[in-house]
Amino acid sequence: MADRDNIKLENIDPDDIEGILVRLEKSFGIKYTGNAFNHAKTFGDICDIIETHINREHKDDCTTQQAFYRVRKAISQTLHIEESNILLESRLEDLFPRHDRRKKLKKFQQYLGIKLDLLRMKEWLIWILFSFFMLSLIAFFFDWKIAISGLVFSYVVSRIASLFSKELDIRTVRQLTEKLTRENYFEVRRKKGTINKNEIFKTIQDTFIADLELDKSLLTKDASLG
Repeated sequence: MADRDNIKLENIDPDDIEGILVRLEKSFGIKYTGNAFNHAKTFGDICDIIETHINREHKDDCTTQQAFYRVRKAISQTLHIEESNILLESRLEDLFPRHDRRKKLKKFQQYLGIKLDLLRMKEWLIWILFSFFMLSLIAFFFDWKIAISGLVFSYVVSRIASLFSKELDIRTVRQLTEKLTRENYFEVRRKKGTINKNEIFKTIQDTFIADLELDKSLLTKDASLG
């Protein structure tokens, strides 16, 4: 992977940016009109366009704090422990031991009322499947039947592996809270139908940073889309 410090927004594939915009649309509970981003040239343009689509009452309260209270309560109900024992820096691997992690996380999400993607395959398995996938693509130059078989095999194995994966994608309750806020901003709000306008830019920025591994200092409003 490229050095994070060297990655700039202008070097990011437009399809990756489009995927983030779709997730932000869901998170903020909005619907973009027409080709809303056709004339966007900078990151600031993206933020401004998203903000114009958010037509909700402003309420000056902290969404991340509300998300933490919701996460803490769901963990408490799932594990039957006191909420006071659940801190932002509490480690998820300690709260959700590996032997019954999938079962407990499923129950946690039921209490939370929101589905989150929290587990992934082991790193070595991801690399093996990726390598097999690339070899299958190369095989098209020699035998398309072998290539197709390889792609199908890679897909089936990855789907099966994901159903049994137990590796946590995040480490702490803090990271879990931040992920919940980024991906489900509108749903996390205590008073439905409201938004804290002061948080919009940071939420968009945090989402781009988390998904694209960008350096925060380079993701300013003037950052070019390339």
